[in-house]
Amino acid sequence: MAFRASRRKTSAGLDVGSGFVKLVVVDHAGDLPEVVGVSVRPVPEGAIVDGEVVDRKPVADTVREAMHEVGAKSRDVVAALGGHDVFVKRVSMPRMKESDARSAVPIEAKRHVPFDLAGVRLDFEILPRPHRGDGTGLEGGPAEPEEEMDVLITAAKQDRIEEKMALLAAAGVRPTVMDVEAFALYNALAHNHPNTTEGVAALIDIGHSTTNIGVVEDGVLTLSKNLPLGSRTVAESLQLECGLSALEAESVLQGRRRVPSAHGVVTEGVATGIKRASAYLTGRESGQGIGRIFLSGGGACIPGLARALAESVRIETRRVNPFERCTLHGDAASHPVLDRAAPMLLLSVGLALRAV
Repeated sequence: MAFRASRRKTSAGLDVGSGFVKLVVVDHAGDLPEVVGVSVRPVPEGAIVDGEVVDRKPVADTVREAMHEVGAKSRDVVAALGGHDVFVKRVSMPRMKESDARSAVPIEAKRHVPFDLAGVRLDFEILPRPHRGDGTGLEGGPAEPEEEMDVLITAAKQDRIEEKMALLAAAGVRPTVMDVEAFALYNALAHNHPNTTEGVAALIDIGHSTTNIGVVEDGVLTLSKNLPLGSRTVAESLQLECGLSALEAESVLQGRRRVPSAHGVVTEGVATGIKRASAYLTGRESGQGIGRIFLSGGGACIPGLARALAESVRIETRRVNPFERCTLHGDAASHPVLDRAAPMLLLSVGLALRAV
């Protein structure tokens, strides 16, 4: 579900989150993408609640400040929709022509999409299935006809698309692509870690108030789930259970102060989500469980969280470096967020990369 313009030499990926506005500008002229601008600016408290913009002006002002900070010469940006207003899932359907699927998918979607399809923008893609041989038990034989096909269904609420467009217009920017956050996150992961195209992996983006769990099977995003928890959840837990002030809780999140198991509430919630996703996968015909976990988002940088999650679900877990296969130029190379919280920029990088 992406609407594209022609290829540009430079593109700007704009991520408007509940806690921060993140902007990454990428120059595509060289062999590797070159990051030439980075801006991370806090969103005024209460302006965005549970992913919904409740006070447009301060958010629009923050976007304008970010564009000014990177010295943007164009109003064009690549933006995305995400959270509970977007649904992504791989489903099985009787095999049919794509032309027939256009009328069949909306009927099938009613069984899966958790909100009313009236006022929803629906999209689908027929996915390739693994080669199953000739039915003799011998590998490498001719593929036998299959009665079913896999379809990736994507749905987004139309009113939220319009709200996002109105916010961007108020900020004075123009979206050349309106993407889905889960797809852009995986786009950045696949660019920086090409080995994710094999096997089953989970990409967990821990934001300020929402965590997205994306499941990738052999290079295809097949499931996206959102959890109502993030780094703010940890901060609130520290204030409630440990009696810390907001500033003290923030110092714990940034590793300047230690509190045992500070990340417990998020680790437990994410671990439960991972186990449910894994159970869903193993219950399907392929039977493959999640083999690796990649962490992104600001919450991925909470001290001890990656190790605790790995121990809880017993799956190899690592933080993503959004700039593994990018070069950094000028002020972007010395931006302080690159040292302490680079994973929070994965979505912005993925959006900028999707412009080409």
